[in-house]
Amino acid sequence: MSVFFVLGFSTVFIALGASATAVSRLLLQYRYEANIAAGTIVMLLGVFMLGWIRLPWLQRDLRFHPRFAGGNPLAAFVIGLAFGFGWTPCIGPVLGAILTLSAVQTSASGGIALLSAYAAGLGVPFLLVGVFLHEMTGRLKTLRQAGRWLQLIAGAILILLGVAMITGKLTAFSYWLLDVFPVLGRIG
Repeated sequence: MSVFFVLGFSTVFIALGASATAVSRLLLQYRYEANIAAGTIVMLLGVFMLGWIRLPWLQRDLRFHPRFAGGNPLAAFVIGLAFGFGWTPCIGPVLGAILTLSAVQTSASGGIALLSAYAAGLGVPFLLVGVFLHEMTGRLKTLRQAGRWLQLIAGAILILLGVAMITGKLTAFSYWLLDVFPVLGRIG
């Protein structure tokens, strides 16, 4: 069932990436202005993740409670879709940054690749938790304690990414990341 949940969840993010990339053709005409606007948005999301500002409209939670019989692959897929559309503050700012980067890609495949990597990064842990649920139960408390630090690190990275976008140094930042972490060059 976890596979169907992850497929539904991933479908949402890949579709968002494909549609964001379609808009990119228009944005290419205004690339300089788009980079400034996108960098500002990414920085704002980073500041939000650090907790320096509160944006109540980003902290809303919308839920619905479908009534599906357990063990149904269609039910797992629909719940995965619903979860993908639902707002969770821990993924929203990062997803916003990735959608912004997808929108300024030169091709649809670039945006789809970014969103596919994002969806895999979210989906694979769900699959692993499903497989190792019994073993993970005791470790979830430790992971929750590390969550705030991971959120602070992600917020700082988003601010740096936004500054790099505004100053036009995103390419130089990418090369610096490849120099510091050469394993990133083998990923994609």
